[in-house]
Amino acid sequence: MIEIVSADKDRDVFERSWGRCLKSGLNKSITPNINIVQLENNFLVDAFKNIVEKLDGTIALTDSVLIITDKNGIVLDIKSFDKSAEVYYLVKTGMTLDELNAGTNAISMVLNTGTISIVKKGEHYIECFKDLSCIAAPIYDKDTNLLGVVDITTYKEINDVHKVLLLFLKKTIESDYYELSAKEILNGLDAIDIEILKLLAYGYTDSQISKKIYVSISNVKYHKNKLKEIFDAKSIRDCIYKATKIGVI
Repeated sequence: MIEIVSADKDRDVFERSWGRCLKSGLNKSITPNINIVQLENNFLVDAFKNIVEKLDGTIALTDSVLIITDKNGIVLDIKSFDKSAEVYYLVKTGMTLDELNAGTNAISMVLNTGTISIVKKGEHYIECFKDLSCIAAPIYDKDTNLLGVVDITTYKEINDVHKVLLLFLKKTIESDYYELSAKEILNGLDAIDIEILKLLAYGYTDSQISKKIYVSISNVKYHKNKLKEIFDAKSIRDCIYKATKIGVI
């Protein structure tokens, strides 16, 4: 059984969200802020686009728009059955949909609870979204770090088709993100990087590695820094952990 946060059974969660919006002085008449977003080398957006491009017919049948945000609730991309629908639904790329900027909505609920959430018509805090219904799910990496949120928004009621589609999107985007990021890491590694990483995993010191593969200690240190950059890691231990997960070592 998949846990879904909704006002029907989690009224207290919604009331706390509405209360925070009221206390913060959020104007119900606002339209959320628009930010400039960076989409280059964004594997989350790529994973989203890969799947939604295959779902045009399905999206049209659900009469909805699909939205992907980053971990801060900033809209990175939108897919609709009709380009005019993006204007109709009032959601734009770069819009910030966290609670502070957009009040209670499915995306902000996911950011607050970490759980799939439904917000129906009349349950949104700000007026511009009051006629919409939406369901959203968190997107996690393999270490359960939040990457972003995927959302389905419609002028109709949320039904089982929307729920099944959302779960499919969540699972597919998480899988594709992992494959795309792993491929990028592999493409950035040279044979010597992998050799040094394996020796580090075996417990070799910089001096021992230097003697074993006939390079200077400074060269070993260079490759260690390169590894941390490629794996986006703070330590070699993190590099080894991530390399093991994607099968490099």
